[in-house]
Amino acid sequence: MRIHYADVPMAWNDQSMPDKSSDAVALGAELVLSWALDVGLVADAREERRLASARLDVLAGGALPRGEAGDVALTARWAAFVCWVDDQIDRRGLGSVPGQLEAFTGQLRQVFAAEPGRSAVGLTHVAVLRGLWEQTAAGMSAGWRSRFTADYTDFLDACGQEAALRKSGVRLPLVDYVELRRRTITLLPMLDVLERTGHAALVEDPRVDTRLEDLRWAVADVAGWANDLASVADDEVAGQDNLVVILARQDGCSTAEARQRAGAMIEDRRAGFRATAAALRAESRLPQDRLEELRRYVNLVERFMSATLHWLAITGRFPARAGAPAAHGPPVPRS
Repeated sequence: MRIHYADVPMAWNDQSMPDKSSDAVALGAELVLSWALDVGLVADAREERRLASARLDVLAGGALPRGEAGDVALTARWAAFVCWVDDQIDRRGLGSVPGQLEAFTGQLRQVFAAEPGRSAVGLTHVAVLRGLWEQTAAGMSAGWRSRFTADYTDFLDACGQEAALRKSGVRLPLVDYVELRRRTITLLPMLDVLERTGHAALVEDPRVDTRLEDLRWAVADVAGWANDLASVADDEVAGQDNLVVILARQDGCSTAEARQRAGAMIEDRRAGFRATAAALRAESRLPQDRLEELRRYVNLVERFMSATLHWLAITGRFPARAGAPAAHGPPVPRS
């Protein structure tokens, strides 16, 4: 999954994000940490500091700037769980030990199974996911439940594929890497969560389905590629594929040049995102009530894109290692 937030270029700090009072931000961070301690995701002082540095309250508050406290808290808790799973898979090296990753992800899959397996009972990560799932799914449609389940289990599938590729030493071409990376970044499940907490359902209609799918993929692509810019050194040490490394290998250029090309890809993807959002807002073939729902959803996705970039730019979840080269970002993307 590889969520690395240190050294993401400050040029992507979206200045349109609403300011939050320091008291509100501090309270939000405290509530996230208190919950993580209660459910067992945080076990010691080091993990407390790590979670606090993630500033997930900033991400959730930016995505839901006028959201109810309960909705913002639920969003932040999901983000905390996403980061925790990331740590288990990447930082603890589950994919390097035969069978461990499959056992871990299999236990998570049981949460969505009709008959959860007994072996998963009592495991912290299973209990936390089940609690989040039950709270989030309450009152949601069968279609939403199916979509979230499909998106989350596809993320688990992609993590397994990524680990297998790393173990075998296979290096993907750019087009295949882009497809896999958008599945390992966990952005689609978070967008599903935001339908619930942001009270804006995804409109399903053949006239807009393709554009909405691209809108969602664009958020995942931008977040994944921005993470890759920040994690080049760590990924090389781990033998993990990375957008910058792939561009350097494919184009026969230096890492610095590849970073610039990755930045240009991000800028182009954001431009396409804005064009798609504008086209969806201009859609007129749906009934009026459905058009209003569509625009609410597009607004929600746009806020999440901005919140994610803002958060990536300011967070200290992964402090830079001593002696590590500073990251140099691409030209400022147009807002």
